[in-house]
Amino acid sequence: MENAFRKTLSATDSLPCAIPEPDPVPPRASIVQVAETANVSVATVSRVMSGSAHPVNEETRRRVLDAARALHYSPSALAQAMVTRDTRIVGVIIGDAADPYFAGIVRGVEDVARQHGYLVIVCNSDRRPEIELRYLQTLNDYRVEGVIFAGGGLLDETYQRDIRAALEVYSERGAACVSLGRHPFPSFPVVVDNHRLVADGVDYLVGLGHRAIAYISGPPLLTTTQLRRGGYEQTLAAHGLPLRPGYVLPGDYTYESGRRAAHTLAALPQADRPTAVMASNDLMAIGCLAGLKALGLRVPADLSVMGVDDVAPAQFVDPPLTTLALPLHGMGAAGMESLIRLRRAELTLDQSVTLPHQLVIRQSTAAPRPPGSFVPAALTRTAAH
Repeated sequence: MENAFRKTLSATDSLPCAIPEPDPVPPRASIVQVAETANVSVATVSRVMSGSAHPVNEETRRRVLDAARALHYSPSALAQAMVTRDTRIVGVIIGDAADPYFAGIVRGVEDVARQHGYLVIVCNSDRRPEIELRYLQTLNDYRVEGVIFAGGGLLDETYQRDIRAALEVYSERGAACVSLGRHPFPSFPVVVDNHRLVADGVDYLVGLGHRAIAYISGPPLLTTTQLRRGGYEQTLAAHGLPLRPGYVLPGDYTYESGRRAAHTLAALPQADRPTAVMASNDLMAIGCLAGLKALGLRVPADLSVMGVDDVAPAQFVDPPLTTLALPLHGMGAAGMESLIRLRRAELTLDQSVTLPHQLVIRQSTAAPRPPGSFVPAALTRTAAH
C-alpha cells in the first residue's frame, strides 16, 4: 500500500500544474528612479505626475512620462496629497446604515465621486449627536476635502454650537460642507420640499375620500420631522379637517415604530379609527402595514397606508406601498457634484439645489369603505369556517 501511494504521488508530481503561475508583478519604482532615468530632478517628476501648473517644457515632460511608463511608476495618492493638499477624500455622515433610504443616497455620492477620482468614507451616526461630532473630528484628521450630511439636521442647541465650532475648522482649511436637507449650520443645501411632499400625500388621500387621516411622525429633534409634520397639519387645516387627538403617532423612522403605531390604531374604538394613515417614511409605513395585517385588518380595504421615500422594499410588500418618491440617488449625486463645485469656487453657500418628488400610486391605498361595512379580516375567515 505504501509503495502504491508513493507511485501515485510521484506520478502526480510529474504532471504539469493545471493553474498557470500568475505573471510576476513588476516592482514599483520610486520617484527617484524615474528622475534618474529621465535625467531630471525629483521636483520636476513631481510636477509632471501631479499635474502641477508649474511650467515644464514639453520635451522634459515627455521624458518623464516615458520613464514612468517604462518603470511602471504611479504616484502615491498619499504623497500627492502631501504635495497638493488635495486628499481626494470626502466623508458622508448618515443616520442609520440599516435604512435603505441612505443606501440610495450613498450610491449617488459614490457614482459621482468615482468619476472624479474621490474616495468616499461613510460614517453611521445612529442619529446621535455625540457620534456625529466624533466622526467630524476623525474626518478632519484625515484632511477630507469636504463632508456631506445625508440626514436631517438636529434641533438641539448644544449640538448646533458644537458642530458650528467643528465646521469652522473645516472652513479655515478650505474644506466644503454639503447637507442633503435643511440644517441650522452653514452648509450648501441640496433639498426636497419636505413640507410640500407630505402636503401632496394628504391631498391625494383627501381626493380618495378620506376624512380621518392619521400620521406617523419621525424623531422629534430632526428638521425633516418638523417640516413633514407641518405639511400634514397645515394641509388638514386647508381642507377644513380637524387634527384629531391620538391621530399623530410617535415614530423614529424604524420598521418597529411602524408596527407599534399599527397596534395603537387597531386599539381605537372602531368608530374613532382613521380610514387612512400616512407615515413620514417608508420603513414605518411598511411596519404599520405588516402590523395591521397581523392584527386582522385589511390594507387598503379597512385602512389605507402610505409612506414617503420610495425605498426599494416599498414595491415588494403586500400590498405594494403607495408613497411619495424622493430622488435618493439624485440627492447623493447632486450633493457630491455640489461639493466638488464648492471646492472649485463655482458655488457659494447662499445658493441651493432643490430636487422634485413624485407621487407613486400602488395598491396600499384606496377609497374608504362606506360607514358600517367594516369587517375585520380575521372575523371574515372565522365566519367562513
